[in-house]
Amino acid sequence: MTLIFVGWVLWGVVNWSNLLLVQKLLLGLYAFLILHEYEEGYKDRFVQLMAGRLLQIDHRKLTPGVTHIAQAVYITLLFSLALVFPTNLWLVFGVLILGIFEGFVHNMGIFMFQLKGTSPGWYTAVAMAVYSIWSIVKINKAIDYDGIMWLWGFLWFYGTFLCLQISVQFLCGTTPKNTISKAKSFLQQRFGGRDK
Repeated sequence: MTLIFVGWVLWGVVNWSNLLLVQKLLLGLYAFLILHEYEEGYKDRFVQLMAGRLLQIDHRKLTPGVTHIAQAVYITLLFSLALVFPTNLWLVFGVLILGIFEGFVHNMGIFMFQLKGTSPGWYTAVAMAVYSIWSIVKINKAIDYDGIMWLWGFLWFYGTFLCLQISVQFLCGTTPKNTISKAKSFLQQRFGGRDK
């Protein structure tokens, strides 16, 4: 995934003067997301948190190479399509929604898991959210577009992210049904809503 990103960076450097605004903004967000993957994976803290506590999977059996295959395909697909077809703004907006979503999820993770510090990947997640919002402001000032593009962008993000989550669950040796059951059990215990 990093090598593919480096390839896109080299392409961007060579063609910088001919790139559209959205392509330049996307390359910046791409850099944040690659850094984010490294921060999340530092000492396997993210895998331990999500697999161990939320899904109650023995994370010692999981390897980064296996559990990150789906993420690598997802990230590469989302960014590559948006970079190749920048005039289709719904593809760009799908990526920007992902950036904001990452910041939201990592802040919710602190609350949900009652962490004393930050969640794994928090720093780059917040940076991505801020950068995405700044990018949206830049685009709104420079480009006229139909507001419906945001709906298509959201549906693109939601649909592809749902496929990602299902793929990750199967790679982790679980199923969507089992994941929902485990997550529900965790949330009930966390928020005191245990069944009588």
